[in-house]
Amino acid sequence: MRILGLDTSGKVASCAILDTEAGILLGERSVYTTRTHSQTMLPMCISLLGECGMTEADVDCYAVSVGPGSYTGIRIGLAAVQGMAMVRDVPCIGVSTLEAMASRIFPARHILSVMHARSDLFYSAWFSYQIYMDYDPRHLERQTPDELHTASEIMEMIGRIGEGIVLTGDGTEELLRLYQESHESAALLRPVPPMLRLQSAAGVCQCAAQFADTHTELPHAADLTASYLQAVNISRRKSER
Repeated sequence: MRILGLDTSGKVASCAILDTEAGILLGERSVYTTRTHSQTMLPMCISLLGECGMTEADVDCYAVSVGPGSYTGIRIGLAAVQGMAMVRDVPCIGVSTLEAMASRIFPARHILSVMHARSDLFYSAWFSYQIYMDYDPRHLERQTPDELHTASEIMEMIGRIGEGIVLTGDGTEELLRLYQESHESAALLRPVPPMLRLQSAAGVCQCAAQFADTHTELPHAADLTASYLQAVNISRRKSER
């Protein structure tokens, strides 16, 4: 199966093509851009398909990051994938942005994916490799759902884990700075290199491939739902008043 994946949940516009039968990432393009993703995403996809000797007719499945992340970016990614997929009724798989980033990181016992939301709030999710020293992405297990937390709440969780933790995501630098301000040592935390911290469509493709391996029926464009988290959080707070 050839999967075309997109990630527009942050400042990076990224697309990738994964051939699951051959086990090859055929191509990937990522641009950290100040332009809107609506200007860059579709031209990037068409160009990448052409460079891989493919057209949209050769795509067997689409995948897209559904959040958390930028409201506008997520909507652009969903609309782009839905527009391409509905023409031929091709399956579409929605992928968590945080999980897609974690799937690219190994070796690591625990992985904390963090994206800076605003102020001291971060989107976060924990993942662990349950089979020791076997860092196949298929063995990466989610420990918490995607959630919106304050920095202090995340630090409490870090303390409970109490082992070497790898940080990834565009919130890595800010969370690490806040952690170092309130702790004598940051030995529990190990940030990944900058080139692995940002969103990547390759991770989206990887997660989609794993989903396809474990499901006999795949979702379609109409099934895609954004995961904003902040909107959910705001609604919950209003209902509590």
